[in-house]
Amino acid sequence: MFDVSFWELLIIGAIALVVVGPERLPRLMRTLGLWAGRARASFQSLRDEVEREVNADGLKQTREALNRQAKETEREINEAVDVKGDGAGTSDAGAGPAKSASEAAADGQEPPRAAGAPEQSPVRPPSSASANAPDNDSQEGRG
Repeated sequence: MFDVSFWELLIIGAIALVVVGPERLPRLMRTLGLWAGRARASFQSLRDEVEREVNADGLKQTREALNRQAKETEREINEAVDVKGDGAGTSDAGAGPAKSASEAAADGQEPPRAAGAPEQSPVRPPSSASANAPDNDSQEGRG
C-alpha cells in the first residue's frame, strides 16, 4: 500500500524517540499499533461488505436471467403443445390458454374429451331396485 523503505522507518523512529522520549515511546508504539489494527479491520470489513453487495447484485442478475430463460422455455413448450393440438384443424384463436381437466371441473365446466373418446350421456339409467318396486301411491287408491 505505502512504499516505505527500511531507512525511512528508521528515520521516523529516531525522530519519534527524540520528540516523545524513551519513557513514552513503547506506549506510543502500542497505541499506534492498536490504531493501525483497527484501521485494517475497518478496511477489511468495508471490503467484505462491498464484495457481498457485488455478489448479491451478481446473484440477482443471474436469478433474473434464469427466470427469463424459464419463461422463454415455458412459452416454447406451450407453443409446441398448441401446434400439436391444433393439427386436427380446430383453432382456438381467441380462447386463451387451455385449461386442465381439474381447472375446468373447478369452474363447473365439463372437461375436454380425448380425441376418439365416446360421448357420455348426462342421463343416468334407472337403477334396478327402483324399476321393480311397485308405486305406493297407485296401490293406496285400490285398497
